[in-house]
Amino acid sequence: MQHMSRSSSCTINVIKATPPLSMRNTLAQGGQYLSFCPSDCTSLYHNGVRRSGVYTIVMSPGTTFPVYCDMETDGGGWTVFQRRRDGSVSFNRGWAEYRDGFGEAQGEHWLGNHHVHLLTSQGHYSLRIDMQDWSHAHRHALYQSFRIDDEENQYRLHVSGFSGTVEDSFGWYHDQHGFSTPDTGNICAEISHAGWWFHQCFYTNLNGVYYKGGRYSLRAHNLLGPDGIVWFSWKDSDFYSLKGVTMMIRPQSFRRLSP
Repeated sequence: MQHMSRSSSCTINVIKATPPLSMRNTLAQGGQYLSFCPSDCTSLYHNGVRRSGVYTIVMSPGTTFPVYCDMETDGGGWTVFQRRRDGSVSFNRGWAEYRDGFGEAQGEHWLGNHHVHLLTSQGHYSLRIDMQDWSHAHRHALYQSFRIDDEENQYRLHVSGFSGTVEDSFGWYHDQHGFSTPDTGNICAEISHAGWWFHQCFYTNLNGVYYKGGRYSLRAHNLLGPDGIVWFSWKDSDFYSLKGVTMMIRPQSFRRLSP
């Protein structure tokens, strides 16, 4: 995940051939560069962008970073902050890496707790979690309200208003808990080999180890406890690791527009 950069201005003339840093990858359909500062994927959507892909967004006063925008799921406008799909990126990382982000926005990645805090501090956001198991079944969880605090407050989780096609294993148990990583002294993070909003330890851990095939065991992997990609209420087990996960946010005020 690229680190943040700063730009003194992001407004450009759409006829310019080479945009400033803050506008690179920010393309309207047809390839013209946009003359506004996108603060998330919904602002891109509402300004005519309908193609999923990696775009640069701008946080006041000019902090920029790349994000993957999902412009298809449930109307689009989603800013992706986590994706698991093939195990190519290890999520067994320390505090600094979870704060700043890792991986690439196009593939497996964690956007960074600092970035997610900035995004969810702009207004009222919803969270959608899409999941896939190894039988190619799909489920999703939707939370009407989602935000995280700043680093000083351990990126504490605030999530509520559940609905979806799977029972809740996240909000009811992990809400109001701070983020922990294996290097912070939290035994749950150490056993789970991941950073997450742990609480004695978890009913959901979507940053766990990627086990191909789904089922895994303590004995086979010499583990002290479950450490897979787990959504307990779907499989009624800590020892089934999901095949794919995407976590993404958009403003509660999102309205679908005509193509």
